[in-house]
Amino acid sequence: YYHPTRTVSSGRTMPIKILIADDHAIVRSGLTLLLNSQLSYQVMASVSNGEQLLLECQCNQPDLIITDLSMPGLGGVELIRRLLLKWPRINIMVFSIYQNPYLVKRLFDMGVKGYISKNSDTEIILAGIKAILKDETYSSPDICMDTEQEKPLSKLTARELDIFCCIAKGLSAKQSSEKLFLSEKTVSNNISLIKKKLKIASSIEIVHLAILEGLASPS
Repeated sequence: YYHPTRTVSSGRTMPIKILIADDHAIVRSGLTLLLNSQLSYQVMASVSNGEQLLLECQCNQPDLIITDLSMPGLGGVELIRRLLLKWPRINIMVFSIYQNPYLVKRLFDMGVKGYISKNSDTEIILAGIKAILKDETYSSPDICMDTEQEKPLSKLTARELDIFCCIAKGLSAKQSSEKLFLSEKTVSNNISLIKKKLKIASSIEIVHLAILEGLASPS
């Protein structure tokens, strides 16, 4: 039921219904103002977490979902997985600060139609929506999609992989050091190396990658 155009029985074309999910009110209001200013689009609802997003999808049928990855409660990879499991043809555009190319590629492989960086201009956002509604995939130009063929975790040493798994499970550097019998400084240095090797900027991205690789369970 997800189609780029919607026409009622009279032949009149209806606006595309868009559902927005982001835990920052300023992002939701900004996107709503932008999209409602376009004659072709109508924001049907905006929510602040994944649970509300799933509920809205149950009650209404959006033509497009625009969602952040990092939100309180259900979010990220698990939210995308649940959406696509229940509605395989759903149009999803991720709107996120994270730009890790492997994470982006895996989300596209899962069935996401678009990935837009929050650094993007309004023209890029609108171009992405237009492409998605034409059944095309789209990523903002500032996201490098030239990913290597090897799995990213193969770049890590055995020690780095152990630390990666600890961080993915929510342990702090101190807790990880106690678990692995290493100094906290050693763990902190290795976390910096892990982020550099995997081209990521935060521990949240470590969690997303770990879930994708089956090394952590979504909570």
